[in-house]
Amino acid sequence: MSQINIIHAAVIGLTATFLLLAFDRAGELRKDQYVYVPPAPKVAAAAVDPDKGKPPPHNDKVEDLPEGKNRELTFYTCTACHGVALIKAQGLTRELWDSTLDLMVEKHRMPPIKPEERTEILDYLAEQFPPRRKGRGSDNPFLK
Repeated sequence: MSQINIIHAAVIGLTATFLLLAFDRAGELRKDQYVYVPPAPKVAAAAVDPDKGKPPPHNDKVEDLPEGKNRELTFYTCTACHGVALIKAQGLTRELWDSTLDLMVEKHRMPPIKPEERTEILDYLAEQFPPRRKGRGSDNPFLK
């Protein structure tokens, strides 16, 4: 008989524990537990944007983009979220580059760009990454 009471007590205790944890959505009961925070990636000091003070989320360098006026501004603005490979994979008209920036601001939480900087970035992108062949400019995967 005492064995049944021990089993019942264990079942009731475990059930109460699981219910408390399940209903603790704010995490108040677990706030002192260890939370894993991944280490920050090691990035060379030259790859840090001096204006923003944060390293980009990749190992790309400004030199990975073609030479041209406004290359650095474009690099630090665009690579705050993605690598150079995504930029190089595109070949768009100026209008589609502009629409792509709108989409990134509206849907992907990109911080709005100052109008004068946006013009300089669009100048660079349109010059360095124009449509590669006829009809390519309308094939923007970001606009789908």
